Amino acid sequence: MASITEKTARVLNTYKNKKLAIGVSGGRDSMCLLHAVLHCGVIDASNILAVHVNHCLREQADSDERFVKSFCEKNGVKFEAYRVDVKKQCERSGASIEQAARDLRYGVFYDILKRGGADVILTAHHALDNAETILMHMFRGAGLDGLCGMNNPQVKAETGESTHTKILRPFIDVTPDELDEYCKANGIEYVVDQTNFIDDADRNFLRLNVIPLIEQRYSGAVRSINKLASECRQACAFMDSALDPKLINYEDGAVVIKTEALLSPLAARYVRRALLHFTRVDVTREQTDRVISLAHMRTGATVELTGYILAVREYDGVALYVPRLFCDTELPIKLGANTLDGLAVDIEYGDVPPRETKGGAVDFEKLDGAVLRFRRDGDVFKPFGGKTKKLKQYFIDNKIPKRMRDRIPLICKGNEVLVIVGVQISDDVKQTCDTTQKAVVRRRW
Repeated sequence: MASITEKTARVLNTYKNKKLAIGVSGGRDSMCLLHAVLHCGVIDASNILAVHVNHCLREQADSDERFVKSFCEKNGVKFEAYRVDVKKQCERSGASIEQAARDLRYGVFYDILKRGGADVILTAHHALDNAETILMHMFRGAGLDGLCGMNNPQVKAETGESTHTKILRPFIDVTPDELDEYCKANGIEYVVDQTNFIDDADRNFLRLNVIPLIEQRYSGAVRSINKLASECRQACAFMDSALDPKLINYEDGAVVIKTEALLSPLAARYVRRALLHFTRVDVTREQTDRVISLAHMRTGATVELTGYILAVREYDGVALYVPRLFCDTELPIKLGANTLDGLAVDIEYGDVPPRETKGGAVDFEKLDGAVLRFRRDGDVFKPFGGKTKKLKQYFIDNKIPKRMRDRIPLICKGNEVLVIVGVQISDDVKQTCDTTQKAVVRRRW
């Protein structure tokens, strides 16, 4: 059997010239990882950053931080410590202490990657951690993805933001017994978090009560669970390769899954792919089922998901998005750039064919005294070449999704809409043979 340093060297072989950030709490697992990386003969110490996230939850927390810092100073490793407010995160998100701490910790890791402080993050998760994760996923109602456990390496792509974050777990096939032996053989010192022996958290409950019983009855159960996870990852990768990317569209802050995708045998995988755009939190089978059910409902039907995400049945699919607070601001229009709640509308003199209504060809004099705002109750609109109707009815007639209606800039006088920016102009502001100030209204995407 390969030693821990040999396993670490094998995993890191393709990262020789990369900058590595290692999550180091000071406990057995992370101290073993830091030691193994330093002694595997693949990575130079100058390319290693030890990252300690202080959750500020225990009296021992500060001394743990000092312990890790001291080790790094003695071994020539760059050290960075971060303090996070877990209790405040719990109040804000409603998450458990365990989940909030994890979210904040990974938030630190992702920020390091985004600013170029490291090319990859290493964590000390091992085979027992992976087995616990899989069991928790099962009990919470996860699908096949939940049985994949912790991928190694785990790559998360947030489509539309060009953000790729990498988490590498060299110890994912290493057991706690092997880590104990490695510590003894190399004289590795570490700190002990006494809260790990309290079974109030889900993971601790499984580790202290459930898995020992399973192992008594089925020797090698943890390794068997990990082998199952490996096979599930291969199956999931194969199914993901069969997804049609054209059936998921990313548009203006929303992800739209086409109806065809939601009626296919791979519907759940399309939903999971779409949800990756918004959340890193584990997606349960209940969540995916609720989204899929919308494919059989009327247009406008809505379900709420975790993370403040809404799923809405639209004309040709289901849209996932996080609603923004309504903005009631109105601004007098002017030539040049007009900005409303982060959306830019440009108004410039220019001569384009009057029927290029989406380009917003208008008679600028007829916009005198108008304001830029979002829609309000009672708004009416007279489409180019048409008759006056309620703005809401115009949106319905033209199949403009409900989620977009509050975020389309309007140029108005009172309750009369003169321009639906980027969509249509009113017949009342069209250019005629008498127009002297021809202008174009465009939304800057």
